Amino acid sequence: GLLGGVADLGKLELIETQTASASSSIDFTTLGSYNVHFLTLNDISTSIDNEQIQVRFSNDSGSTYETTNYQYAFQQGNASGSFNEVKSTSDNAIDISNPIGNATNEKGNAYCYLYNLGDSSKYSFVTHQSSLQNNSNVFTFTFGSGVYAVAETINAVRVLLDNSSNITGTVSLYGIAES
Repeated sequence: GLLGGVADLGKLELIETQTASASSSIDFTTLGSYNVHFLTLNDISTSIDNEQIQVRFSNDSGSTYETTNYQYAFQQGNASGSFNEVKSTSDNAIDISNPIGNATNEKGNAYCYLYNLGDSSKYSFVTHQSSLQNNSNVFTFTFGSGVYAVAETINAVRVLLDNSSNITGTVSLYGIAES
């Protein structure tokens, strides 16, 4: 590339796209060696009404996924004029959306940046934005961040819904090139 690779800095490199149909989760077990990942979630729907999209991490290539040491905070609002904060200092995953309804066209969309997953000396962080139709068919948005507060190598990422609902939709994982 230009100037010894400078033109490639910040380039999104697709790692994998998965389309789920009533799956328990969507797992990415090949992450590559990126400091920053980008996750896109399109037309996510749920089999059970009122489900939030979540992210979990694995330190054993997806054999198991961690269910402790997650913290998050996000702002939410909706077209009816309601605005507030959602937060947790101890949860089993990082919430990245408000609850999605399960009627026709009540779907969710989101994107997340994932930081430090492959660095054993750092916590793994997430920033996100989402938009969706809730179970009253009202437009809702969120923006916020979260952390897996353990310094270890994360080598797999799971996208799921919070109450074991089946997830349907398309999720893509990208790495952001640094050289």
